Amino acid sequence: MLEPLRWGILGTGKIANRFADELRQAQAGVLAATGSRTLDSASSFAAQYGGQAHGSYEQLLADPTVEAVYISLPNALHYPWTLLALQAGKHVLCEKPMAAKASEAEEMFEAADKAGLRLAEAFMYRHHPAVGQMLRTAHEGAVGQIRLIRANFTFHRQATLEDGRYQTKLAGGSLMDVGCYCVNFSRAVAQAEPSEVHAAAHRHESGVDDYAAGVLNFNGQILASFTCGMTVESNRQTLIAGDEGYLMMPDPWQGDGSYSLFRGEEEQKFCVPSDRGRFALEADEMAHLVREGGEQIVTPADTLGNLQVLDDLRSDAGLGY
Repeated sequence: MLEPLRWGILGTGKIANRFADELRQAQAGVLAATGSRTLDSASSFAAQYGGQAHGSYEQLLADPTVEAVYISLPNALHYPWTLLALQAGKHVLCEKPMAAKASEAEEMFEAADKAGLRLAEAFMYRHHPAVGQMLRTAHEGAVGQIRLIRANFTFHRQATLEDGRYQTKLAGGSLMDVGCYCVNFSRAVAQAEPSEVHAAAHRHESGVDDYAAGVLNFNGQILASFTCGMTVESNRQTLIAGDEGYLMMPDPWQGDGSYSLFRGEEEQKFCVPSDRGRFALEADEMAHLVREGGEQIVTPADTLGNLQVLDDLRSDAGLGY
């Protein structure tokens, strides 16, 4: 059994709460400390989830009991705080998207390599066994030659200008917040980088895109389309269609692990449950990477490829920071 990895969490927002809550399910992880901009916020978080409370991010990074840091901060803060965490000798699991642009992520991985530390992007959905099985099913030819991919990730939540998702200076917007999932899924299915991308977006009054649509062309062989949004109610269905059938998963991002394979009139149903939540699974993967080495599910090349596509999509849609 692995020695539990001692975690520190930067930030006390919604995603940090989800990580801390599911970390309790992890087989090789424990919360050692949390850092917030105020001691009151960190103390409230620690009272709920355990560990030491620090009233600044700097104090968290200086805590010698912390081995790995989960960075849950707004997108534009991923780059500087990842570098500072690595400088402090901590392994880093950074929320998606890892950076505001691909060039920043390149520097982050270079810094991790130089320090001999592990750095991974937290695409929690990729760790669910159902997603891995569905991808293998597609790649093994169950739908024939893959032709089309469709993905959707939307939600509707009251917009507030205090939310980092609605701040251009924090690299907000729907493409970065949830469109990144759709891009990552499409690239994982295609097992390639797109040769051409296009996007259209609606601008919220804050200046960010609050919903968007995009198309990825994988060398004229596979076409992927996606929609994403922060002010839209919709399903989260994904589809992989080939010349012999198609795979459909109702919700790969947060669903129960069910999906179906359709060939002609026949539907074959699958359900691949997990004994732990997605955040616990990614925490356990980081523990294995730190303690035993090996290749991570979301590789550095995957992260860099995803960010380059997001750079190109934002450029095509006329979105800048």
